[in-house]
Amino acid sequence: MKLVLVVCLALNAFQSDAASLRRSGRSKLTFIEEQMTMQMKLMMPEKATLNNIEASVLNMARAKKKHGSSGSNLTAFLDQIQALLEDTMKKNILQRKEQTQYDLDGSYGNLSTCTHPNDTTLVNTIAELDEEHVKCRGEQDVMWSDYDSTCIVARQIFENERNALCDAYEQARVFPAPATTCVMNEGTPVPTIGHYLIDMEKYFSDAYDALYLKKQRCDIAMATPFPNEELCGHKICSYYDKEIECDKKQEAFELPACDGHKKYTCGHYTDCYAEKKDVYDSVVTLAQENEVANKAEWRAVLRIECFINALREPEDELEAAIDACRAKTFSTAPVELKYHGSAPAARSCTEVYLQPGSAVFSSAWYAGLSTATPAASCASACCMAEEFNPGYPAGANCPYVHGAALKLADAATTTEATTTTTESTTT
Repeated sequence: MKLVLVVCLALNAFQSDAASLRRSGRSKLTFIEEQMTMQMKLMMPEKATLNNIEASVLNMARAKKKHGSSGSNLTAFLDQIQALLEDTMKKNILQRKEQTQYDLDGSYGNLSTCTHPNDTTLVNTIAELDEEHVKCRGEQDVMWSDYDSTCIVARQIFENERNALCDAYEQARVFPAPATTCVMNEGTPVPTIGHYLIDMEKYFSDAYDALYLKKQRCDIAMATPFPNEELCGHKICSYYDKEIECDKKQEAFELPACDGHKKYTCGHYTDCYAEKKDVYDSVVTLAQENEVANKAEWRAVLRIECFINALREPEDELEAAIDACRAKTFSTAPVELKYHGSAPAARSCTEVYLQPGSAVFSSAWYAGLSTATPAASCASACCMAEEFNPGYPAGANCPYVHGAALKLADAATTTEATTTTTESTTT
């Protein structure tokens, strides 16, 4: 009975420590090696106990052979040992085997839990958002083309025509050189002098009229406003509104792209897989050691059961039964583990989520946009510290107010083009 008490106390200690470990809440993958090592340490008392039981049973066999059967007391004690082996020892060995198999299967299954960039659905989401952004930029480009032809080009033509009229007036203001215009040939008869003066009067009168007409045309042209001024004021503000709308769509596209760049990189996948592979390799090594120990204990339990059955035989058959138990090979199939083999190599990986704001990102997503309506250089936290807040350009008269000074984004370009055209006209 003392032997039974020792066995029960050892088993209770093992079960209490194992339950405490399961309640600890620590990550199985992170601490699996520690857990399995503790379990293996906790097996040692059971192994020692099994050795003691086996030794005790064999001593009983020798005593029975020498002194004969002790009757009902021996049978009752053998029944207790048999029940202990069946209900406790076998059960605990099988539980450890199942736990080891669970850890082995779990660590292998966890090899596939690392998120590979190509497996995420986020790539479909950002592709749809990019499509909306590109569509908006296309509409913005159409609006710019309309504004360019209606306002910029038309204004250039208007300014060129006005400057041409004033240039003609300035050129006409040059007084003709007297040496060529007013010279009378030497020896001209006196009566002809009168005709000469009349001709000079008519010449200068016509020149004045022509000059005055050119001045009037210049003055009228300078006083006439650009006919599309009001229309262009509304058009440029509508264009800026569309640009702001597209910038916001770009932001909506870049935000998840930025999130994907931070979370789903090849580096993250590779590090995750390497960690889980290390855990799996460690679990396999410990499982193999655990399996050897479990098999040894399982064989010990079966051999003790065989000895117990031998003790139930008559005295004249006892020695042969004991020898048969010693010679018998006991199957360990119930405690054998199923292995998954070596961990597969990590999957090849190509970066899917590029960093918004980088040249490679812009080349991949924005290369097809019109140069007249490009994407903003950055619209997410991946490339800017402050919050992205698109708005009207500084000095823009938007929303449009009639009569206010309109500052166009292309004012410098328009002025330069007008000046160049004017110089070409007057040359």
